[in-house]
Amino acid sequence: MRLEHPLRRFRLAAILLAIVITVGVTGYMVIDGWSLLDSFYMVIITISTVGYTEVHAQGTTGRLFTSGLIVVGVGTMLYGFGVFAETLADNAFGRYRRDRQLQRDLNHLRDHFIICGYGRIGTQVVAEFEEHRVPYVVIDQTEEALERIRAEGRLHIEGDASKEEVLKQAGIERAKGLVSAVDSDERAVYIVLAARAFNPNLYIVARAGRPDSIRRLELAGATRTISPYVMAGHRMALLAIRPAMV
Repeated sequence: MRLEHPLRRFRLAAILLAIVITVGVTGYMVIDGWSLLDSFYMVIITISTVGYTEVHAQGTTGRLFTSGLIVVGVGTMLYGFGVFAETLADNAFGRYRRDRQLQRDLNHLRDHFIICGYGRIGTQVVAEFEEHRVPYVVIDQTEEALERIRAEGRLHIEGDASKEEVLKQAGIERAKGLVSAVDSDERAVYIVLAARAFNPNLYIVARAGRPDSIRRLELAGATRTISPYVMAGHRMALLAIRPAMV
């Protein structure tokens, strides 16, 4: 994943400002015959609206040029301030630092597990991994799950776990295993297929919402397939039949 530095947002504003300064300096040198230093100084005090008097007396053409420079220059400066305010408002620098740290942490992962989906099952898987200190990274794309992940400070990737670039970002080539805990069996099949194609030796555990999906997930490449509803139903039936069973 290539991160874009927040300062790149100012490229257009910087280019426009450079053009305004260049045109302004050239204009004063040609129209009024001023020196390079005087022309540059006049441009700066004009577009910054400092309000100093003219460096030298100007004729009608020079004043018309200055008027146009004020309009264009001030507009450019306001645009730059707008970009700056937007950058501060959405905390672009803070997010950039967090994303860089996230990228470093992802690059250091080895023999880890990739957890696809942070719903009820994915959350429990993470809790077990935390208890046993198993390295992992979570992949999810739903806003509700991402808010919880960020609030809990989990190592995560925002995206679709069936996409090639997302799995690569999660370090699937270096991973020990993958847990597919998404709610959709169809998505789970795509995730398992993509993961198996990238890493033939990957240990894959997949959640099957329907019993008839178990076979499809196994054919897709899942090492183990679990149906929570089948397991829960089986357990509840045993407890009902044998109340003394622990």
